[in-house]
Amino acid sequence: MKISQFSLAALLLMSATASMAQSPTSGIEFGIKGGGTFTHGFTKIPAQTVGTGVEVPSLDNKSDGIGFGYSGGLWARKNFNTFFIQAEVTYNRFVLKQKTDVTLDVNANPAISNALPVSVVPGLLTASLNIKSESVLEAIDVPILFGKRFMDGRLRAYAGPNFIFVQKAEATRINNGKINGNGTVGFPETTIPETTGTTNLLNKFEARNLEVKDFTYAIELGAGFSPIRSLDVDVRYAVPVGGVYNDSNVTGFLGIATLSLAYRIF
Repeated sequence: MKISQFSLAALLLMSATASMAQSPTSGIEFGIKGGGTFTHGFTKIPAQTVGTGVEVPSLDNKSDGIGFGYSGGLWARKNFNTFFIQAEVTYNRFVLKQKTDVTLDVNANPAISNALPVSVVPGLLTASLNIKSESVLEAIDVPILFGKRFMDGRLRAYAGPNFIFVQKAEATRINNGKINGNGTVGFPETTIPETTGTTNLLNKFEARNLEVKDFTYAIELGAGFSPIRSLDVDVRYAVPVGGVYNDSNVTGFLGIATLSLAYRIF
């Protein structure tokens, strides 16, 4: 974690802990937790120009199912008379699966143009690609949640901000398709074998307009149930409203559900 990120995370936790400690009512509850993350969403990428004036058309990446990850860390909860505050520090892995179909100039994709036996002038040949991607984001999350208890404290509902410090972000893409034939230049339709490539989404030179922010924030809401005093079962849903990409022209939606078990140490 970068020094500035660590300082901000520490400040958030210290502020939350100080607020909890000021209440004269019951003591602070503390424990560990772990569970799974379930991520879905889509991304719309505007058209862009690469190389010597070759245009890459806009991409409409659709959801390709649920991506499964994990979450684990520490939590602390302070119960007041009519509500509670819960602060956490967790390490999380989020996996977003997407797919898209696109037709573009072969010169817009270096992997295709470099595989051709001769160089081709832009505009002569196009390729139709089927692209599947899996974007993995690992982050330290610091949610500060405000909630209310029901059923003698066994049922909880809560919501609040979640501060996300991104540690790793990369996308793996699997491409296959064909180069469309052009009879005027004597080039037949050619199958493109499956290729795989990985991009570091925190590196602006690799990711370009898909560079991911190293800090963002989400709105999170959820509910929890305590079947026994020392065990909590929680389900929650978060949406990063602070934006994921540095380029505001890249739009879409990202939703993250989490199912976790928490053990109360005291």
